[in-house]
Amino acid sequence: MKKKFVIGCTVVVLALGIAYGAGTFYYKDKFFPGTSINGMDCGNLTAKETEERIRKNVEDYSLELLFKEDKKETIQGSEIAYQYVPDGSIAKLQEKQNTFLWITGVFGQKREYQAEEEIQFDAEKLKGKLETLEPMQDGNMAPPTNAYIAFENNQFVIKDETTGTALNKEAVIETVKSAVEKSERKWSAEEAGVYQMPSVTKEDATLKHQQEVWNSCAAVTVTYTFGDKKELLDGMVVKDWMTYDEAGNYVENIPNLQKNIRAYVNALSEKYNTVGRSRTITSTATGQPVQVDGGSYGFLIDTEKECRQLLADIQSHANTVREPIYARAGVAYAENDIGNTYVELDLTAQHLWYYKDGTMIMDTDFVSGTYYNADRRTPGGTYYLYYKQRDQVLRPAPNPDGSYDYESPVDYWMPFNGGIGLHDADWRWKFGGSIYLYSGSHGCINLPVSFAGKFYESIEAGCPIVCFYR
Repeated sequence: MKKKFVIGCTVVVLALGIAYGAGTFYYKDKFFPGTSINGMDCGNLTAKETEERIRKNVEDYSLELLFKEDKKETIQGSEIAYQYVPDGSIAKLQEKQNTFLWITGVFGQKREYQAEEEIQFDAEKLKGKLETLEPMQDGNMAPPTNAYIAFENNQFVIKDETTGTALNKEAVIETVKSAVEKSERKWSAEEAGVYQMPSVTKEDATLKHQQEVWNSCAAVTVTYTFGDKKELLDGMVVKDWMTYDEAGNYVENIPNLQKNIRAYVNALSEKYNTVGRSRTITSTATGQPVQVDGGSYGFLIDTEKECRQLLADIQSHANTVREPIYARAGVAYAENDIGNTYVELDLTAQHLWYYKDGTMIMDTDFVSGTYYNADRRTPGGTYYLYYKQRDQVLRPAPNPDGSYDYESPVDYWMPFNGGIGLHDADWRWKFGGSIYLYSGSHGCINLPVSFAGKFYESIEAGCPIVCFYR
């Protein structure tokens, strides 16, 4: 029995020895079970087979590019000639194995190795591919904006900077190239820091200081109204009228502030004054448009008073809506600033039409200044009725001895252009026609007595009076 047992054990040991030797021979050029290289299972593979597996894995390489606004792009390895080049490192790992320890792999021992992967790709192809991507096109890039100071709700505030989507193209190419060299599978433009950045942020000390200074000296809003038009003067404008030292601090300089105020008011006057400007009305006699030039009627900003008022508004940090201070004002601020109540004096037809609220309510012939005597000719233009008075004596300038060339008592006196006015003329028995050419007045508008009284009662001071020759 003992002999059989010994023989049996010998057979088993011999069988195990043969199996172990076979395993040792088998794994002399293969990696042990449980071996991984660069995270890839290489158990039972030769170095050459391992390299082939790595090569196939490399052939499947792609890099995902992440941009702002959830834009994504992918670069395939085949597009940039991406390939694995064996360098013998895998074979060296295999050669370092102690073949006699193959059994440890069979029984679950894990072996993990990191091997340098010799990767090659065409950098020029990569650059060319990147340059064609949509986020890399100039037209698709929104540049960054610096933080800035804005005027809102009657105060200066700092508005945040924005980063935009503009890329530093050279940085994109370099960082993506680095990612490919490391065989990375994902690249983020934001994490790579390749977006162009604003040069001034909301934390900028100079910007904050400027905000404080401007808020201290330019918190004013004046909204000028011109009919349905408006002109806004706020701190964004006024801040530039102030004087600052080299450190950006406000320095009181009233003369310089006044100079800027006057320039601004003069610009308003140039834009909105209507005195003396041409107007076009429809001739009642012909139904055709007539251009009327000159005269004293219209809107005229009182420059001196408005400059003083605006200075006071700025110094008190006013927030106001108002009209400018006028030396003279028209009836309506519109294209037709005479409105619908006015007197039309057609000096060619020698006829007067009086319109009230758009309706012609009175008309009459008249006699104006002597046309062929330039000193007595009634000038054209648009004027306004200064006032009206009863029982006046009309006289020219006195002679050196104090006498007058004439004295004309009138019952109704209505001046509109210096010493020229409308009045009754009881010494005339005929009006209209061509009388004015040679036998007209000294410049006034002579009215029939029967008309003058009713006209006097109806017309009001300030009424526009339009005089023209056709």
